[in-house]
Amino acid sequence: MGAFIDSLKTSAKVGADEVKKSMRINQLQSEISQLEKKQNDIYASIGRMAVESDGLYKFGDVGTELAGLQDEAATKRAELNELKPPAEGSADGGDGFCKNCGTKYTAGTKFCSSCGAKLT
Repeated sequence: MGAFIDSLKTSAKVGADEVKKSMRINQLQSEISQLEKKQNDIYASIGRMAVESDGLYKFGDVGTELAGLQDEAATKRAELNELKPPAEGSADGGDGFCKNCGTKYTAGTKFCSSCGAKLT
């Protein structure tokens, strides 16, 4: 009977070790994802700064594609604004989108939280 109990204890320890290992794997994967998101946010900021400094068209086809996407998004935002009723108590409809980078902002915001552009 002692060998059976020892076997159960060993199995339980192995199971607990596997659970700990699995939890650590999940934790590391989550931490890596968070670090990669922060890296991507920094790359986006660097890209915005480069575009502000040098203009979109310096970046060739990629810049041209981005300019086209910005124009398309602006057209769709304008159509959306025409279809949506203005928010109560707001002359300009309340929330909006930055004309420079497209980030949504809330009514009363003076500068874009993403690119820093002055909002109108």
